[in-house]
Amino acid sequence: MTATGGTVYLLHFDRPYKHARHYIGWTPGDLNRRLHQHRNGSGARLMQVVTAAGIGFVVARLWDGGRNLERSLKRRGGASRCCPLCGITPRVTGWDQPGPDTSPADTITPYEITLVSATCGCNRVTSIAASLLATASFTCSECHQPIVSTPGSKA
Repeated sequence: MTATGGTVYLLHFDRPYKHARHYIGWTPGDLNRRLHQHRNGSGARLMQVVTAAGIGFVVARLWDGGRNLERSLKRRGGASRCCPLCGITPRVTGWDQPGPDTSPADTITPYEITLVSATCGCNRVTSIAASLLATASFTCSECHQPIVSTPGSKA
């Protein structure tokens, strides 16, 4: 695959590492394999030190795109400005905008992340932010089946 295709992803850290609260990355292939590398400390340098510091992370947002999109997002800076877990509502197809009768309890508060177990046809995804899964739809890159929360479970 070329540098024009793949998946660009935004990782949201459970707590800040020095000044960093997010990581934007790109993979031309299997996103789950790349996330596994990050969790094992064999990915990007920032993710190595975040993992060594015992800081967890979740996938907060995905884009279809290549290295050029990743570089563009990184050059803009301020990844929290496009992170739905930081209270931002991204402009993407299928995103449910909060209505006028939405109470403050229904809004996303930064760093209050509830993870739920999620599965697809090949059981590749193990956990995802509940607020993200409730407001957007995801499809597994391997089996192309919808990713859905496992009933009654928290990660």
